[in-house]
Amino acid sequence: MYLGQKTLALRMPRRVFCWVLFFPVTLLMFHIDTQAADLPDVQAENLLRVGRTLVEKRHYLEALDLFEEARDFLESTGIKNTGLYPDILFELAQTKIRGRLHQNFPANYVKSALEDIQFANRSRERLADVLPQKLAEGYYLEGFIQKKFFMRNDIATSCFVKAVKIDPGFIAAKRELSELVADEKPK
Repeated sequence: MYLGQKTLALRMPRRVFCWVLFFPVTLLMFHIDTQAADLPDVQAENLLRVGRTLVEKRHYLEALDLFEEARDFLESTGIKNTGLYPDILFELAQTKIRGRLHQNFPANYVKSALEDIQFANRSRERLADVLPQKLAEGYYLEGFIQKKFFMRNDIATSCFVKAVKIDPGFIAAKRELSELVADEKPK
């Protein structure tokens, strides 16, 4: 045997050994990635993220489709008790209102947005790990809808009060509340 043949004989098993060792690891990593993609909350989070991007670009109808798909996906899998479900409902309601204000969506979107945000607020109240800012934003949006579209100033006032109690630094809720209080005084 020549020296070159000996090193070739030693290198060949190493290559085979490396291939045999790393190929299953690669397959395992691929399998873990596909399992993570199959998880309902991961898919719903991806839909939520893409929907938010579409809202930023003012593609409200397309974003609504993604938010509704994420909501339906979580409902079909039975995952409603996480913080993700109310977040999707909040984004759904907020997008419907933006569409109504900026792109003349039909009026029935407002009613369904109110139902979505009310359910999101009730869900967030039951969850322990919800940030107070998110809950305050939900009550602010509910109050805004009540005030702007339904002219229910008493219900709007109570929503804004809840938002300010939850997050005392929420300036938009304070502003709306002061406007409602100022409107009621002259009467």
